[in-house]
Amino acid sequence: MNIRPFTPEDITQIISLTNEYASFDSDVTAADFSSAHAFPQGLLVAEAAGRIVAFIFGYIKEVPGTILNRWNAQKAAQINLLVVEPPYRRQGTGETLMRKLEDAFREEDVDLILLHCPAEATEAKHLYDKLGFEVRAYAMKKRL
Repeated sequence: MNIRPFTPEDITQIISLTNEYASFDSDVTAADFSSAHAFPQGLLVAEAAGRIVAFIFGYIKEVPGTILNRWNAQKAAQINLLVVEPPYRRQGTGETLMRKLEDAFREEDVDLILLHCPAEATEAKHLYDKLGFEVRAYAMKKRL
């Protein structure tokens, strides 16, 4: 497994992985990754057999000082996506990507990382628990 920074040539594979395995209400496009230029070290890919099988995308989040104070933090980041193809799950791929992104955030003096996890992403939730993330909110819905 080779972990490396994203290159623009990767965008087609990343979009395909996202639309196949991530939980979004609509398909993503290249525009959804446009913010990667502001923090390029926040988009990492994992390759196996010459193709991308996983990636992580995070960025430095602009948060007002009053909210950072409430969170007891100085600087926040957001993990937007972690996608791992099913055959590469439970092999340390997601954990390796998470730890490398955490290192990139630490280099930028980030002291709080936020992320959202869909309820159906139980494997991802297990990984986030293992890495020390805590639930801070619930997103709920009700059909009428």
